[in-house]
Amino acid sequence: MSKFEVRLCIFAIVFVAIYVGAIAITMHSRVNTAEKIMRIESEAPAPGEGQMMLAELLLPMLILLTITICFIIVKKKRAKMSLALGEADEEFR
Repeated sequence: MSKFEVRLCIFAIVFVAIYVGAIAITMHSRVNTAEKIMRIESEAPAPGEGQMMLAELLLPMLILLTITICFIIVKKKRAKMSLALGEADEEFR
């Protein structure tokens, strides 16, 4: 893989890890807090809504992580196949 592809994969994995960490910290702090959280957007949020603010984007983050991991796997398999085909080509010469 080129340096750009490696950096892109690392950035995507770190981005998803930070986001999932933020979700976990936010949900943990909101579940364990007895005081009311001040809301600007509405007077009375629906029950459970305050705990799931960041979790709404969990699915897109998991999709990004899955695509990144699949990209890494495909690039490595393609490199192995290219190397194997190159060796097989040299045997016939």
